[in-house]
Amino acid sequence: MRLEVLSLQNTYSTPVCLALGFFDCMHLGHQSLISHTKMLAERTQSRSCVLTFCNNPYSDLSQNAQLIFSFSERLKLFDSYGLDSVLAFPFDRKIMETEWEEFLKIVFRALPIRGIVCGHDFRFGRRAEGNAAHLTEFCRNKSVVCDVIPPVMQDGERISSTEIRTRLANGDIPGATRMLGHPYFITGEVCRGRGVGKVFGFPTANLACDPDKLLPQKGVYATVTDVAGKQYKSVTNIGDKPTFAQEDVTIETLLSDFEGDLYGKRISVEFVRRLRSIRKFSSPYELQAQILKDADWR
Repeated sequence: MRLEVLSLQNTYSTPVCLALGFFDCMHLGHQSLISHTKMLAERTQSRSCVLTFCNNPYSDLSQNAQLIFSFSERLKLFDSYGLDSVLAFPFDRKIMETEWEEFLKIVFRALPIRGIVCGHDFRFGRRAEGNAAHLTEFCRNKSVVCDVIPPVMQDGERISSTEIRTRLANGDIPGATRMLGHPYFITGEVCRGRGVGKVFGFPTANLACDPDKLLPQKGVYATVTDVAGKQYKSVTNIGDKPTFAQEDVTIETLLSDFEGDLYGKRISVEFVRRLRSIRKFSSPYELQAQILKDADWR
């Protein structure tokens, strides 16, 4: 990964064009901001940069919400879309109570900024009192370019993280993918599970992911799993295991045509579509027959 991660605790000399926003999932609207930021950076002979939180801000906002993509997953996305750097910092009470103008001063002290890009509905600062108009005026006083980007629409609907969350909650993976502009995926470390898949002849990966990760609706999904840069057709179960009287929610991926030991490796599972709901089978062998059908998805 060539992406450079910057901190508000330091000061930097290389000029940047900065995209402002939460960027919790890099959907098509976010990609529009990134694309514009890269063009502005090239025009002003600076590096492209995006501001984002490195933790889950919803906990400090007293909201029980999870992240569509974790910080490490977003870094992977930022890198894939060609950004040069990321200004990352934790959202906490101190930041939440910072007035919008003071917040901008902090950012400008850390970075030599030649241009700023934000969405039309961008809000920031204490009580979200800062907006695109405030930002534009602040930048004008500093002779810094400020471009406000209009919303991105799809089928008459505005692309938003809220709508993507709804689609994931309903198991509508194709709908979420269209708004994201890339697959929804889960990255995590393979941990030890029950070993049942191995008994049935299916290489199985039990995934431990970030606890703040937003998971789609419980069910069985057609997926593609990336192991060390190689893709394998797979089936992923998100939820409990009623056939084995297991009630806790797990992420279990069964890979086709894979040989080797996955324990301790970091893998990425891309979701294609939901195949079915989770149900209790009369025996492990009936479950095995269903898994064979699931694995034959096209």
